[in-house]
Amino acid sequence: MTRALRPLLLALLLLAGSGCGPAYGPEYLLALRAGQRAYHAGRYEAAAGDFARAAGAATRIKDRDEARLLQARMNEKLDRFDHAAAIYRQMVEDSPEGPRRVRAIFELCYLDIRNGAEAGWQALREAVLRYPNHGAARRALALSVQHLARTGGESAARAFLRTSLPRLAGTEAEQQAEYELARSLERGGQLAPAHDALVATARAHPYPFGSLSDDALWRASRIDETTGRYQHAIEDLRELLRSRETAAGGSYERPRFAPAQMRIAKLYRDRLRDAATARAELRKVYTEHANSNLADDAMWQEAVLWHEVGEAAQACALLDRLRRERPSSRYVRCGQLLCPGYTPPAGLRPCPRYIAEPEPEPEREREEGGGEDQP
Repeated sequence: MTRALRPLLLALLLLAGSGCGPAYGPEYLLALRAGQRAYHAGRYEAAAGDFARAAGAATRIKDRDEARLLQARMNEKLDRFDHAAAIYRQMVEDSPEGPRRVRAIFELCYLDIRNGAEAGWQALREAVLRYPNHGAARRALALSVQHLARTGGESAARAFLRTSLPRLAGTEAEQQAEYELARSLERGGQLAPAHDALVATARAHPYPFGSLSDDALWRASRIDETTGRYQHAIEDLRELLRSRETAAGGSYERPRFAPAQMRIAKLYRDRLRDAATARAELRKVYTEHANSNLADDAMWQEAVLWHEVGEAAQACALLDRLRRERPSSRYVRCGQLLCPGYTPPAGLRPCPRYIAEPEPEPEREREEGGGEDQP
């Protein structure tokens, strides 16, 4: 092929490809884009009208229902909940096979709940069981369990979960139900069964198939720590970290990884009184999880441990590394507390008092920047 023919061939390919996309229609696109501009400008009344026009001009069911969903959202923002509910009902009736139909069913449940109707909660539970693979099911399940525990006690929440689990087996909502059952047991003081249930669900739904496995092992380790099983708590956290994938040039981090490694170090330091192992575990935080916001904390705490055993050279070397690799760290201002020859960079504020005179950490659960537990 000659160089002169290549641009012509490329143009022909682009023209051919342009006919493969969906045919939205100019009126639909104009109305949709106008609605998006109005929404971002906070003009919800105008946006609702534009999205209604887009729905009327749509040539595909999918586009029509997407515009209706946006129209309903604008009505909710305007506190016109009856209008929003009418739009959702229209979506359910007009689109028995539409991709937004199930979303509309969940939204109708939430509107009933907003209006104080207890039937809304029952409808939400039924929607979870009927559509457990929908993207809205897991959040709906967690909220339903919260409500049952609040109104009927943990026993009511557990009864619903136990009867629902057979219907949820093999679905996207299965691990959520298992996790919620374990958390309910924990809240009810049944710590040993809760721990076993958390570990079981983490192992039954390992990464990358389980989105709650890290949280489950984290909670299990907390229970072990609460009950004085410190070595078991460490084992739970090591199991969490074993799913960490490494690759050339880096690794795949998840929110619980660095906090789990930090907690292993603290368990050795504060619970098992093993300072040497604690130092080694702290080192893993800033070497294996270098991009974590806990990395400089780990470097500082390792330096503190070296200082406590009189190893000034080790503490000073680590503080020099901290200043070199993490110049924006708050601890850069405090190196002189652990290393007599350390000079903080010029122009910085003095070392904060909470670092210079730290108070003992309270004996309570303290999350360290990890993943978020479900409600």
